Amino acid sequence: MNYCGLRRCVSRTLFIASIACLASEGVGAQNINDYDYFKRVAPGKERLIIPAYRGVPAKTRRLMKRAITQSYRVFGRRPIANTYALYWHTKKSNLTKVATKWCSVAGRKGADLKRCMSEGGGWDDGFKTVNLAAAVFETATRLGLMESTEGNWQDSGNNFHAKTASHEYFHVYQTMMQHYFEKEDRIGIPQKRTREDVHGGPVWIIEGGADYFAYNVMGKHKWRDYDEWMEEILIEAKAEIVRGKKKGIKVTLRNYAKDSQLDKMKAKGFFPHFQYDGGAWAMAYLRYLTGTNKGVFTNYYKDIAELERTWRKKGKMNYGWQMSFKKNFGMTVNQFYTKFNRFMKWSTSRQMKILAKPLS
Repeated sequence: MNYCGLRRCVSRTLFIASIACLASEGVGAQNINDYDYFKRVAPGKERLIIPAYRGVPAKTRRLMKRAITQSYRVFGRRPIANTYALYWHTKKSNLTKVATKWCSVAGRKGADLKRCMSEGGGWDDGFKTVNLAAAVFETATRLGLMESTEGNWQDSGNNFHAKTASHEYFHVYQTMMQHYFEKEDRIGIPQKRTREDVHGGPVWIIEGGADYFAYNVMGKHKWRDYDEWMEEILIEAKAEIVRGKKKGIKVTLRNYAKDSQLDKMKAKGFFPHFQYDGGAWAMAYLRYLTGTNKGVFTNYYKDIAELERTWRKKGKMNYGWQMSFKKNFGMTVNQFYTKFNRFMKWSTSRQMKILAKPLS
C-alpha cells in the first residue's frame, strides 16, 4: 500500500496560513482581552454558492454540492455561514474571473487586492496551482471560502474528491465556531494574536478532525465503506510511526501539534501525514472514550470562543481550546496524549473494534 497518493499529500488545507496573516494585524494591540465584534452575514438564510467555471464539468459541481450539502446538514438545515465553494481548472477556466471572486470573498482591498489578483488564491499558493484544496471562514467578510483545482476532483478514485469537499467544509465550520459566541450571536476576533496561533487547537485536531468528519459523512451516505477507509488510514498511521523511528523522529500527536514542528520534519526529508491519519484516529478514540461524536463534531468547537475570552482575562492566550478539550473530554490534552500513545500500540484488529456507526 502506498503511503499517500499525490492528491492526498499536496491538497493540505491552508486555512492556518490565512489565520496567521490575520494574526499580524493585532500584534500591536495593548491588551490581550480586546476583541473586535461583528454580526453574522445572513443569519438563518445562509447559502452554499458554487460558481460555474469553464473546465469544471457540471457533473463535478453536482457531486461537490451533494457532498458539501450532506456535510452541513450534519449540523442543521443550512451552512454555518454563506459559503462560496470555488472549483476551477488552472488551464481552462478564466483565472481573472476566478481571482475576482476569490479576492472579493476573501475581503482583499487596496494594495492587497492587487497582489491577490496577480499572486493569490490558495492563500498564496496561486491560482495556477494544479493540486489545491483549502478552506476557511474569512473573518474579514464573515463568509466561508472553499477552493479546489483539478488535481483534487479530476479522475478521482474512491470518491476521494467528495471526501475532500466534506473535509474542507468542516474547516469552514471549525474556523467560524472558534470565533462564534452563541449566546451573543456574534463573531469575536481577538485583536492580539501570535504568529503561530493555535486558537482552534493543534494541527492534529484541525486536520484529523476534518478527516474524521469526512470519513463519517462518506460512510453514512455510502460513498465508500467506512470501516475499510478507517482501517486503511490506521495502517498508514502505523507505517509512519515505523518510518519515523528510522529517521529519528518520534511520531506522536504531541509532535504534530504545530506547523513549525512539521516544517522541521520536512527539513529532514520526512513528509508528515500523521496529523491527518493519526489525528482522525485520535477523534475516533475520543468518540470511543466518551461514547458519542458530539464532543469531536460540535461541543469542543462551541466552547472555544467563550473559554478563550475567559482565559485572556486571566492573562493567557490560546488557552481556550485546552480548556474546551478538558471540559468536553474529561481530561487534559497531555493526559490524552498518554492514552493515545498506548492505544496506538494495540493490535489493528482490537483498534478496529472501537469504531461505531458513522455519525453516531
